[in-house]
Amino acid sequence: MSELLRQALSCYGLEGAESVFLQHNENLTYRVAEEYLLRIHSPAPGIYAPCTIANRQAELAFLAHLCHQGMNVQQPQSTPSGDLLALLPDGTAATLLRWLPGQVLPGKEYTAELCFHAGEMTARLHQAARGFTHPGLRAYDEADARAKADLLTAMVQRHHLGDEHAGILRAACEAVAQSFTTSEDAPIAIHDDLSPSNILQTEHGLVPIDFSLCGIGLPMTDLGMLLAGFSSTVQRSAAVRGYQAAGGILRHREMEAGFIHGLLGAFVFHADTWPKEPWFPARLLRWESEMLLPFAQGKPIFDEAMNFLYLPTA
Repeated sequence: MSELLRQALSCYGLEGAESVFLQHNENLTYRVAEEYLLRIHSPAPGIYAPCTIANRQAELAFLAHLCHQGMNVQQPQSTPSGDLLALLPDGTAATLLRWLPGQVLPGKEYTAELCFHAGEMTARLHQAARGFTHPGLRAYDEADARAKADLLTAMVQRHHLGDEHAGILRAACEAVAQSFTTSEDAPIAIHDDLSPSNILQTEHGLVPIDFSLCGIGLPMTDLGMLLAGFSSTVQRSAAVRGYQAAGGILRHREMEAGFIHGLLGAFVFHADTWPKEPWFPARLLRWESEMLLPFAQGKPIFDEAMNFLYLPTA
């Protein structure tokens, strides 16, 4: 057992509890005593996921709020002294959530019916989130979009990808910023990492998980990021119908901005890993031609039926 894990278990009064390692991305995660999800907030090498203690406190407060509103989400658990967040001796934060049984499916395995329910779940999440505020929530606004432009320019320069890519990425960030600025929607607390990998299928329906990146932003940001996890028109259109059926209002340009925001965020998150992969140069060119450049030019990237408009023809 690692020293960090031992310290985290001790903070929550779980010394010696059986712990099964799950994964290490932005957090080290363990299933503990088959009842809890323990997260030690230490990013893996090469993962860019800055997070303050205030951000963690906001996430836990948001989860507690959603539970109070009747949403089925992972409930934060307290230390014996009543704190939701534990600080380990080296300053690393640890949090404990109630374990929810279920499974995560890749987006390609989602049926149209399941995509519809994912859209419904997203709308219900937004309805439950309204009215929640916390000073530790990140702001996903025009300033954040422009900050991403600087981070992406640094990525391009660091990995010698070529100035033309920096220009396209910066233009896409600016288009996202403009969309956020001119939105008719009021910002609310959002998930900001809503993808099939962060949706748990349970006997009680779909449950959003991993709110590590939650913040204040536009509802369409979540919907756009959800659609990015689905590869077919049938899936995307079903998710949009589900969102609307549950009372969500679709704003097409802002949904596309959320889609692009998610893609740009993935670039930032993997800025020191993806550019080293052999598949990345060709994939970057494809993303630019099919999505980033058209969006930066003010063009729609989806038609009303949720078909991509710029996929290459056979």
